[in-house]
Amino acid sequence: MADVDNAEQVSELAMESVLDALNPFNNKLNWLLVALPLAVLFNFQHNLTMAFLFSMVAIMPLAFLMGKGTEEIALRTGEAIGGFLNATFGNAAELIIVGLAIFAASKDPEIVQTMVTVTQASLIGSILGNMLLVLGLAMVWGGLKHKEQNFNSDAIQMNGTLLLLAVVAFIIPSAVHHSGGTFSDVENISHYASIVLLVIYGFALLFQLKTHAHVFATEPGHGHHENPTMTNQNAWILLILATILVAWMAHILVHSLEAAVVEWGLPELFIGV
Repeated sequence: MADVDNAEQVSELAMESVLDALNPFNNKLNWLLVALPLAVLFNFQHNLTMAFLFSMVAIMPLAFLMGKGTEEIALRTGEAIGGFLNATFGNAAELIIVGLAIFAASKDPEIVQTMVTVTQASLIGSILGNMLLVLGLAMVWGGLKHKEQNFNSDAIQMNGTLLLLAVVAFIIPSAVHHSGGTFSDVENISHYASIVLLVIYGFALLFQLKTHAHVFATEPGHGHHENPTMTNQNAWILLILATILVAWMAHILVHSLEAAVVEWGLPELFIGV
């Protein structure tokens, strides 16, 4: 009987912790979660333009909650693995949207061009956002709080090399296309480049997390260390719940995108970015 009571108490505490993370009074961004049921309602009523608008709004707080769950897990797994989790799940919302867009295009040939353009624009927007906006904000905010900021030169060198390889992988298919290459040639090169980048990324993770983890470890006394505010179980619950809801909203977003493009007259490139 005591075990049952303890299990119920743990379950209640877990639910309270998750609900606390969803509380709009703790985070003003959570007020945008009201867009989630509205997106479902308009999608059910086949009002696709409004469904697109509210699903897009709902994804913003859900992506933040995914990041919250990921950060809580990362605080308990160490800096290296935590960085990997942040890098992986930090772009999960974009990956889900892109994946669903590609899947939708494979089912309906009439929207292939729209979905391809939106996918390309989404990737470009994500890359530019992380390279320029996020990096710039980190520099400015860090400079306001600290007179001097330190960074790991070895990590910068490795990440810079990976970034250069990614840029080359983007340039080569484009160069082949503009030099008169066929669509089949560009597609094959893109596939090979994707495979090579995935393999290189895997080896980079092995290098950073396993074989040379000591090189990327922060020296004691450096940096700001936060304490977890949720249990590991609660963080996983929040992450899984937010991911499911993001996938749901992304599904509505993708399937209402074509109607929004036609109704609003906006270019696919603008919407994707």
